[in-house]
Amino acid sequence: MKFAEYLQQHKYAASTIHAYVCTIDLFEQWCGENHIDHNIATYNDLLSYIQYQQEHKVTNPTINIRLNSISKYYDHLMAQGTRTGNAARDLRVKSGGYKVLKDLLTPQRLEDIYGQYTNRPAWSFREEKSTRIHQRNTVILGLMVFQGLHAGELKRLEAEHIDLPRASIYIPSTRRSNSRILKLKAIQMLYLQQHLTTRSDNNILLFKGNLHTILAWLIRGLRQQGRLVRSAKQLRASVIAGWTKRYNIRQVQYMCGHRHISSTERYQQQGLEDLKAAIEQYHPGTG
Repeated sequence: MKFAEYLQQHKYAASTIHAYVCTIDLFEQWCGENHIDHNIATYNDLLSYIQYQQEHKVTNPTINIRLNSISKYYDHLMAQGTRTGNAARDLRVKSGGYKVLKDLLTPQRLEDIYGQYTNRPAWSFREEKSTRIHQRNTVILGLMVFQGLHAGELKRLEAEHIDLPRASIYIPSTRRSNSRILKLKAIQMLYLQQHLTTRSDNNILLFKGNLHTILAWLIRGLRQQGRLVRSAKQLRASVIAGWTKRYNIRQVQYMCGHRHISSTERYQQQGLEDLKAAIEQYHPGTG
């Protein structure tokens, strides 16, 4: 089935179909000039296409219209079974240029942040409750900086999802992410075991309380600790960017729980070695 026929089946107006087809023709021409198969163009190929259009003074709203056309075209290919993911689905240029995550942290820096937090001296805890809170927060921080979990996943964790003998954790699916099983690091095991031992048996969930409030206080404490941590999203992005340097993209997709490969591909551009170039490319003068 041709792209135009696909759009007709989905009740698009004739003028819209004509505009979409013309946009894909232009995209195919650019891909051909750059030795890219437009049917299998990657996320980074699309970033190059954005740069090309910006260099030719195309406005951001027009670029977004063209990206939307490409996204529809890739939906068409996926419906035919000739493409497995839509790299253009969530890719849009914002008013200030393409959004680039800043202040990403290396795996070693993440481990240092965890180590510094866990090594707070015992005298800093005034009572047993403070010790238990620190113990719980250490477990949460470990799951954020080593397994890349976000708040929605943390609040769904149950005690039975932790498999200490196998040093693994099952992460249930959410509305936006897939379930998966990830390995735990040795430095996490002691605090996990202590937390499982001291938590209330009546509570099925691994962490009780409002996770968003807990994370807000945890991030605030980490900011005061070293001023490197900006947000929970920064921690997760740093973990995923680090994974893209060590594992193939499909492995990273599984580890992140991403439903679409395009969600994972964007973090390849966020790799630490590429970050400065990406910022300079889309935010001139900020380097």
